[in-house]
Formats: sequence, structure tokens, C-alpha cells
Amino acid sequence: MRCARDSRPPGYALVWVILAVAIVAALVATAMPTLVILDERSKAVRTAAQLKSISLGAILFGSLVGNYPGHVSQLTSAITTSDENTCERPMSAANVATWPTNAPYVTFYLPATGLWTDLGRIRDSIPHRAFPPVKTPLFAEIPGVSAAEAAMLDLVVDNGAGDTVTYAAPVNDTTTIVYRLISSALVINNRC
Repeated sequence: MRCARDSRPPGYALVWVILAVAIVAALVATAMPTLVILDERSKAVRTAAQLKSISLGAILFGSLVGNYPGHVSQLTSAITTSDENTCERPMSAANVATWPTNAPYVTFYLPATGLWTDLGRIRDSIPHRAFPPVKTPLFAEIPGVSAAEAAMLDLVVDNGAGDTVTYAAPVNDTTTIVYRLISSALVINNRC
């Protein structure tokens, strides 16, 4: 004898479960591109914050030590007279003596092998400038970054204007990001 309360045909609940799963899957598929863009943007924001800290540290280093660091790691690792500044000249004894009283110049460790960020590894070496020193900007480089990530960092840092973040046309979808640490207007005269 059949129960009077259960008038649904068998398998009716299974159809609703399959329909609900299909709707949820469609909503997830619709939201995924937005989530991917948010993830790319958050990577660029974190990398931009690290680059900004390194930039501020290099400005502080230049004004307090007397020369600009030839390597990013010099912002957290003690310098010696065998270390070079941005003009490929050795640091002076006065530079070396001043470093410990003001160091470190950033709040995180910068290894001599380069700092890994969400977008790639920031090279430890800062591209050299001419000697005698002129008011040329200082840069940091992140090689092997995808063109999309480079464009996102450029958008995050300076709204795509290209004056702080620059990158060349991608080769095999990778490029090198060049980030201006110190603009020529902020470089102190006669400092390497």
C-alpha cells in the first residue's frame, strides 16, 4: 500500500539536485575571470609595496650614507669598502662607518641573490650610472615577468603612465620590468 503523503514520482529530487549543481557551476564559471583579475591585481599591489619600500630605503641610504647602493641587498646587509656604489666605485670608509648607525633601510631582509616577489625576483644589482655622477635615476629590474603581469604592475603603480614602471615588448610572453627607484629630480648631486 502506498503512502498518501508521497505523491512525487521516483527520481524527482535527483533532477532538482542536478539542476542546482548546474546553476552553481554556471555562476562559478561566470565569476572566475573576475577572481583571476583580482588575484593578478593583488600580486601587483604586493610587489608594488615592496618596490616602494626599496625605493624609500635607497633614498634614505643615499642621504645618510653619502652614496647610493650598488646592490639592493646593501639596504639590509652591512657594507664594506669592497662593495660598489651605483657608479661602480668602492664605498668609502666614511660610507662604511655611517651604515651601521642608520641601518637597516627597509623593514624586510633583502638577500644578495635578489628578493622574490609575487611577480618574480628583483635583481640584486642596480644598473650602474655614469661617473662622475650626474642626476640620472636609479632603477631596479624584475626579469622574466609575463606581459600581463607587467601591465598590471604598471597600472597599479602609475595608472599605466609608464614613468615609474617600464617594460619592453615581450619575447615569448616574458619581459623585464624596470622600476624607477629614485627619479633624477630626487638624486642628490655628486653622489654615486
